[in-house]
Amino acid sequence: MMFTMLLQALMNGMLEGEHFYVVRGAVLKCSEGSDPGVLNLPTSHGVYIKDQPVLHVMDAVPIDNISHFGFCKKTGGVCEPLTCGPWTDGKKDVLIDEQPALLSKSQLMCSTGGTITIDQDGQL
Repeated sequence: MMFTMLLQALMNGMLEGEHFYVVRGAVLKCSEGSDPGVLNLPTSHGVYIKDQPVLHVMDAVPIDNISHFGFCKKTGGVCEPLTCGPWTDGKKDVLIDEQPALLSKSQLMCSTGGTITIDQDGQL
């Protein structure tokens, strides 16, 4: 019963406040970067929406999960994310591999001083 409710919630994609689950291919934005980035998931956690794997808050590894963002306004060099921990504001009552599911409202801090946000959740 609980699994059926989880699948239905994931299939709907929509949460209170118009926040959505984030899937592979989501478009990211860094407040200090010149270009958008992409959120990747090299290995699926086994949960899908519209045939795309859903991410969780620990999918915050530079290069593996988070691409670069063009050039950094703070350093002048390539804007490579230097993440400071997991994504914030995950869906705590929907766990994927024991971690909160990633939501479109989630943010990630970069030690260079930028804030990484989710511009498009990746759902087509």
